[in-house]
Amino acid sequence: MFEYLIFFFFAAVAVIFALVVILHRNPVVGALSLVVSFFALAVMYVLLDAPFMAALQIIVYSGAIMVLFLFVIMLLNLQHEKEPSTRPVQQWLGYLTSSAFAISLVYYLGKYAVMSGALPVPFIADARAIGRRMFEAYIFPFEAVSILLLAAIVGALMLTGRSEQRENTSGEVIR
Repeated sequence: MFEYLIFFFFAAVAVIFALVVILHRNPVVGALSLVVSFFALAVMYVLLDAPFMAALQIIVYSGAIMVLFLFVIMLLNLQHEKEPSTRPVQQWLGYLTSSAFAISLVYYLGKYAVMSGALPVPFIADARAIGRRMFEAYIFPFEAVSILLLAAIVGALMLTGRSEQRENTSGEVIR
């Protein structure tokens, strides 16, 4: 009974801070709220007898991914910039790419995961079993996520490559 109370408390914490990530206008507050949500998820993993997944949640997401998010936030300097304008061709290319990604993901889940009965997987605490399952049965979603992360990095680099001119405090034009 006590474990259920702890689980639902941290589930509520995770949902509340996930809503703060979505609804708050300051990107730094959103990123720090996402860290709190990740820690709440790690506690829920421990309560579900998956301590390895909890450690991965803290090390990979709260550590590495959030540091990258904060670097991107600092790199973009979001407080002082207006929204970049996009061309209709870029928008339609983005829509087409994300639609193709979503359709292929639904196709994969429908064909392989649901039809083979591999979708409801119990928690695995062994690192070797997690690696085998990830690289044998779930290689397509793993590679799709890597392509999605690569697209996010390219998008961040494209956003930082501004071509507009600015003046510094001494009156010099900076490109």
